[in-house]
Amino acid sequence: MSPLPTSVNTLCLYGNFLSRSFKSVASIQNYISGVKTLHLLLGFEFPTEDWFSIKLLFRGLSRQNPHMPHRALPITPHILLKMYEFFDMSKPSDVTFWCCFLFAFFLMVRKSNLVPTSAKNFDPRKQLCRNNVIVYSDYLLVKMEWSKTIQFGNRKLELPLVRIKDSPLCPYNAYNRMCTLVPADVDDPAFLIPQAKSNKILCYSIFQKKLRDILEMCGLDSSKFSSHSFRRGGATWVFHSKVPSELIQFHGDWRSDAYKVYLEFDLHDKLSISRAMAEEIPI
Repeated sequence: MSPLPTSVNTLCLYGNFLSRSFKSVASIQNYISGVKTLHLLLGFEFPTEDWFSIKLLFRGLSRQNPHMPHRALPITPHILLKMYEFFDMSKPSDVTFWCCFLFAFFLMVRKSNLVPTSAKNFDPRKQLCRNNVIVYSDYLLVKMEWSKTIQFGNRKLELPLVRIKDSPLCPYNAYNRMCTLVPADVDDPAFLIPQAKSNKILCYSIFQKKLRDILEMCGLDSSKFSSHSFRRGGATWVFHSKVPSELIQFHGDWRSDAYKVYLEFDLHDKLSISRAMAEEIPI
């Protein structure tokens, strides 16, 4: 029996098999899409004559196994202010962490643009280097040539970070302080942890551990947060600040309005809708 080309019936059986392990139907769809890609790469014809059966399978699995994806809670400016209380700004390592946290929030970038998974995996084309941050008199200009949506160098992303006067949340001051306490060459990684003999690259595992430790010190459940909390928190904050949606989409490097799934609305926001409707009800 040849495994390829497959049949619609085999794909349906495969989908049912995967449903025993995966809660999300989207994950099952990705696996079946992988089978399609394998067919195309090897020159086989993929069975599409009865794709309606596959769609029915996905619909049935969605109904049988309802799944709400887990999303990390947003980190807000109020949480950042709480976190700041547990940083020692005289320690170079704490200054590096703080600067990286502020960049994650105000730039709304993905973690892959800030820190590598490990020191050996650092890629100056993907993660920020010191020469990617240009210092002007009252703002920083952060330049990125790669991201999840910029894979082939077809465009560049240039994002300014303005000085926030008299605020511990100022990314401009945080970056300049980090450069003073942790000097580095222009082509070095932007975020470095000072060691006895040399600087150590800030990697994701170290970033995540520091984030969780600080959140626990703030009395928060760190399991409900992740590095993505900065991106979600930043998007929510600018949305509530009445920034036009197209600017949010550009700044966060979203291809579409997918950023809206990150927005967090509190009870006050929801009450405003109900009150607006109530005001228009004729008496």
